[in-house]
Parts: sequence; structure tokens; C-alpha cells
Amino acid sequence: MKAPIVFIGVGEKVDDLEKFEPPRFISRLLGMGDLETLLERAQEAIDAQKAEALTKKIMAGKFTLHEMYEQIEMLTDMGPMRKLAAMIPGVGSKMKDSDMEDTQARLRRFKIIMDSMTDEEMKDPKTVKSSRVQRIARGAGVAPRDVKELLRNYETSRKAIKGFAGNRKMRKQMLQQLEASGVSLDEGG
Repeated sequence: MKAPIVFIGVGEKVDDLEKFEPPRFISRLLGMGDLETLLERAQEAIDAQKAEALTKKIMAGKFTLHEMYEQIEMLTDMGPMRKLAAMIPGVGSKMKDSDMEDTQARLRRFKIIMDSMTDEEMKDPKTVKSSRVQRIARGAGVAPRDVKELLRNYETSRKAIKGFAGNRKMRKQMLQQLEASGVSLDEGG
């Protein structure tokens, strides 16, 4: 006879039900994280083809606000930051709930701001000067400083990705890891 699948509630909503597996549960309870559940949640929430296409763009050094938007969407689709952080060993216990809530709110605000941008602005954020910042802020219902914060975050991410794409050793290691996990990164595709 097969053992029944037992669920455990880890919150107040239906989405907060998880399959009860003692080693994972205890690991999380002790603050040691649960990478297996995190990876499973990522696989459920993230469209593999979209993720692969985004990875190819980023590996090729292409990073516009469109790609940043996709990254934020994939991250927010995985669930609340508090739950995700709790699954990463050594991270969940060190981050304050207020910090995670602030980050989640900032990501939502960034998406709203990007929704108020034109395609041209999303492709080339350097075109966003003072008058455009004002228009975007009004359209998103935020302060101009929020638009500028998004642009600063984008620029920091773009520089990091550009540095990563230019680092051949790190790029080769990443390609090997991705291909080992089944992601094909043929440069022609």
C-alpha cells in the first residue's frame, strides 16, 4: 500500500500548503534553508522557454529594461520574498521581514514604472531625461525619484551583466553549468 501524501500549512493561504517531507521541513525550521523546494518552486513558476531565451540574451550582453522586467516577473511569480529567502541557506534568518517587504514593494513599483514607459524608453533607458522622468512618474503614480531609482538600479545591473559577459572564464563556467542542467545555449538560436 502506498503512503498517502501529507501536506503541511506554512501560512494562511491555500498556496501555503506544501508536501510534508521531514528532512526539508526540519532543515527550514533550523534556518538551514531548503534549496530543493526553492528549485521546485522555480521550475513550477518559471516558463522554461522564456527563462532560456532571457538567459541567452543576457549571456550575449543584451540587457534592456525589457529583460529587467522579465527578471522581476519571474522572481515575483515564485512567491513572497520572505518565503524564498527562508529557503536559501544562511539568508532567510539574516534578512528582516521589513527589508524583504520593502524589496517586494520596490519590485512591484519598478514594474508599474516600466509599464508607464514607451517601447523606445524600455529599449534605450538613456533617452529618459528630465521631462520623460516627469511624464513616467505621473503615469505610474510615483515620485520622479522612484523613476530615477529604477534607472540607477538598471544601470548597476547592466554594468554587472556587461562585466560578467566580458569575463570569459566566468562566462564559460556559467555556460557549462547551464548546459549541464539541460539549457541549450547555441549562439545561433
